[in-house]
This record gives sequence, structure tokens and C-alpha cells, in this order.
Amino acid sequence: MPDLGYTFGMLSEKQFRERTKVEMREIGKQVASLATDRDLYRKLETEIIAGNPRLQSSRSAFLPMVRGAYTDAMAVRVLRLLDADAPGLSLRRVLSQIGEYPEVLHDKVGDREFAKECAALDEAAGNLKAVMDPHFASHERTPAALASTHRALDDALDKLIATLTMYYWIVTESHLDVKPNYAEDPLAVFQFAWMDRR
Repeated sequence: MPDLGYTFGMLSEKQFRERTKVEMREIGKQVASLATDRDLYRKLETEIIAGNPRLQSSRSAFLPMVRGAYTDAMAVRVLRLLDADAPGLSLRRVLSQIGEYPEVLHDKVGDREFAKECAALDEAAGNLKAVMDPHFASHERTPAALASTHRALDDALDKLIATLTMYYWIVTESHLDVKPNYAEDPLAVFQFAWMDRR
């Protein structure tokens, strides 16, 4: 990751746009990773687990562990990108800095709309924090038990994606692709036995 330790107050609008473009691209890589992980998790639940009665009825600790680990890790990663005070990459911090350069927003987003979008990100972060608890016990890792966290997580990630792509276009007048992306079929690992019992 490039060194982003600079002082925005000392930058011209052109310099600010360039630095912000670099930072938003880095945020975009993380958001694309989040979107890919969510897509893969949904595929796992709908295409592998839901279609396999043996997995659905299994009392193995493996699936609850996967569900809990996915939920907790995703929530932490999303919240970091929504934390205006985070020392690393944070979309919310970038938006605060964009607000200090009104010429960047000129004729593209009004002050009221900008404030509303920042507040929506803060609200999404608050909603996710409100339902986020570490998931240790098996009964805390069932799809039903995780449903409220998944709803808040999906809402926060959807807002992150929409806001990032919109403000990347405003700053750079170009498109940022954060769609799920796979080099190969991620479910191909389920097309062969994992253990040779010979």
C-alpha cells in the first residue's frame, strides 16, 4: 500500500484529487475483496449447503465455525473502512477530507446531499456495531442467530460500495469496479473428495 501519511491542508485541489484517487483505489481493492467474500459465502450457503441434506443436518462444528468466522471478520473489516478515526484506509475519513475541498464537489453534489450520505455511512456503522458480538457458541453461529448481523453487514457493505463508486467518479470522473471477481470457479473445490480414506 502506498504511504498515505500526508497533510491534506497543504495540498492544492489538483494534488488533493490525485492523492484521493490513490487512496480510493486502495479502498476499492478492499471493498472488492469484501464483495467477493460475501458473494462466495452466499454461494456456499445456497449452492453447496442448501442443496446437501447431509450438510444441513450435520452437527459438525465445522460449518458453525465458518459462519461465525465469516461474520466476525467481515464486520471488523467493514467497520474499519467506516471509521473516520481509523489510522489506515477509511472511506469515511476520505469523505471528511473531501468536505474540506468544496471545489471537488462543485456542481456534482450539494452540501445537504453530501451531509446526508456521510450520515448514512455513520448510521450503517452504528447499526452494525449494535448487533456485532463475537460469535463463540454453536447456537450463536446458526443462520438464524446470525441473520440480524448479516442484514446490518449487507446494508453497510452496500452503502460502502455505492458511496465509494459515486465519490470516486466525482473526484476522478472515471469508474471504479468493485464487483466480485474470481480467477477460477471458487466452488470447484467441492467437486472432488477432500479426503482419501483408502
